[in-house]
Amino acid sequence: RGFNQPVAVIPNGVYMPPIPQRSDGPPTVLFVGRIHPSKGVGTLLHAWARVAERHPSWRLRIVGPDNAGHLKLMQKLAHTLNLPRTSFDGALMGASKWKAYRDASVYALPTQFENFGMTVAESLSMGTPVIVTKGAPWQGLETNHCGWWIDAGVEACTDALDQAMRTPLDELRQMGDRGRVWMASSFAWNSIVERM
Repeated sequence: RGFNQPVAVIPNGVYMPPIPQRSDGPPTVLFVGRIHPSKGVGTLLHAWARVAERHPSWRLRIVGPDNAGHLKLMQKLAHTLNLPRTSFDGALMGASKWKAYRDASVYALPTQFENFGMTVAESLSMGTPVIVTKGAPWQGLETNHCGWWIDAGVEACTDALDQAMRTPLDELRQMGDRGRVWMASSFAWNSIVERM
């Protein structure tokens, strides 16, 4: 069509707010996002059912708004599976959302598909390591040693959760620190503006 301009692929930017102080709570697996079938909350709940009793000090926190009635289905599934230490906390905004990321020990997004996965970048920007499926383009988690980039499905999610929950909390925090450095260098808005 006669377009000769060079092509640049530039990712979304992520806001890098100051990191709040961590709360002294139990170690937490966090999900943040719409409660929608594509986000893999059901996969996460089934995986949690397999690992929760092996890690009795940990809890699972699901944060996000209902999408098309899927929240009730997920709450019913959690009840049917008799999941311990599991909460559905609705949507969080602003400082409350950033604090949820910061207080978590690991963030999990067992999604079917994401063209980016903004919550992955947000979690890393708060210094929290991530578990995400290969349905999202986050292979850099492995090269930057700040999380797990896994196949989709309950088995892979179970294995990753178990690995994360067996990792000492200090080591998880070091992984999160590496993730924040990665976000600052590659995804912070000043970096995106320079590339634009």
